[in-house]
Amino acid sequence: MEITAKMVKELRDKTSAGMMDCKKALTETGGDMEKARDWLREHGLATVSKRSGRVAREGLIATAVSEDGKKGGIVEFNTETDFVAKLDSFRGIAFNIAAALARGGPCTGVDDLLGRECPVSGRVFSEIINENTATTGEKSEIRRFAVIEAEGDSFVHAYNHAGDKLSVLLLAEAEKPGPAAVEAAHTLAMQVAASSPVAVSREDVPPDVLARERKVAMEIARQTGKPEKILEKIAEGQLAKFYKAAVLLDQEYIRDPALTVGKWLGSLKGETGRMSVRAFVRYQLAEELEQADSAQAQ
Repeated sequence: MEITAKMVKELRDKTSAGMMDCKKALTETGGDMEKARDWLREHGLATVSKRSGRVAREGLIATAVSEDGKKGGIVEFNTETDFVAKLDSFRGIAFNIAAALARGGPCTGVDDLLGRECPVSGRVFSEIINENTATTGEKSEIRRFAVIEAEGDSFVHAYNHAGDKLSVLLLAEAEKPGPAAVEAAHTLAMQVAASSPVAVSREDVPPDVLARERKVAMEIARQTGKPEKILEKIAEGQLAKFYKAAVLLDQEYIRDPALTVGKWLGSLKGETGRMSVRAFVRYQLAEELEQADSAQAQ
């Protein structure tokens, strides 16, 4: 009997098991929906449905970079308690997912990623994650992921803060590739982790963010009671404070506050040649959930 996508979706809706597991269950049972549900239960996979309403706030951020340094992956992999998040089995899944991102082709979404094979075991991630859920009794899920690719003289560097609750992928470019450039990239990634910029340069600040900051700056300027003709100048002063806090190149360098990150990069020319930051991705565990909780509380 042909197993159609509609049948797989129906079983998934009824059990909350992964798509690949649903397809396998239907194949094993000749397309019988009820037998397929029993098959999932027997294999400990239908238990996922009982936990689908729980919020997985714990977990870790895993990163991986390809051997040639040209591609990197970062993923937030969550579970319900810190105890499970510290298990070697859970950590192994997370870092294998990141490795798959760094080695594979373009990934269109979480479902695509779940259907990919683990580079170590060759099994699909949906099966591995559901098995982990059945074993630990806790919901485990991929919340988000990102991939950065490099071209030319650029390269990808990953930084995982202690405990893997905060990680950064950085895309840097150096005229003189080598140990000095890698060390500088590591320092830059630490800067991103510590200072949480929203953009590399002023030109990279998202238009909606800049518009909001300009509006706030003008309101602050009006509250000074100064003449209208100088309000724009006052607002620009407020925006300068925003850039200093939110733009990587304008931030104070963490190892020498007398320098901006941009000026520090400029001082490296003798070791690395001209070096620049092209992009970065910064993930902190459960930050989106915390923001949503804060918004609801307000």
